[in-house]
Amino acid sequence: MYKLKLVVFTLFLFSTSMFTAVTHSKLYDQVVLQDSKIEFSGVQNRKTEFTGHFKEFEVSADFNAEDLDASYINVMIELGSAESGSSKRDTKLKKGNWFDIDNTPRSYFKSESIKAISEDVYQIQGELEIKGITKPYSFKLQIRELVDLLKLSGNFTINRLDFDLGLGAWKNPDWVKHEVEVEFDITVKKQKE
Repeated sequence: MYKLKLVVFTLFLFSTSMFTAVTHSKLYDQVVLQDSKIEFSGVQNRKTEFTGHFKEFEVSADFNAEDLDASYINVMIELGSAESGSSKRDTKLKKGNWFDIDNTPRSYFKSESIKAISEDVYQIQGELEIKGITKPYSFKLQIRELVDLLKLSGNFTINRLDFDLGLGAWKNPDWVKHEVEVEFDITVKKQKE
């Protein structure tokens, strides 16, 4: 009887460890910068389109397609690293009317839920914070797992006035259109064990 209980207990431990191994999420936190981008684009003076990007950002993700309830994707962007193709515009972006990097140097996106839509395509819901203002955001993104890499790509639109971007005369959409497109393609490496 004792041997039977020992065998059952051993099988239970084995099956539990196997289940844990199968459902355990993978932690990713090393951005592969040469394969990653976060871009923003807008329209200035009604007709001049411009595209910029952030040179510095971090991603922390815990992802398992079989356990989305426990998965998350968080992003931090250094706003002072913005480059828009114009040194004059870049200088203005750092000032109080725009990113105000002296007081709010970073932007954050923190996911709250991830839901599968189709193969490799997900709907992510979370909170976007810019200049200390937090708004709920939901958008589609593609998530692909490649051995020890996680690839994230997608896009969404923000209204810059929701985050006090472009105060004073800059509020006028004739100067800069209110809608700003954000596009990202990010590769993150698995956390070192």
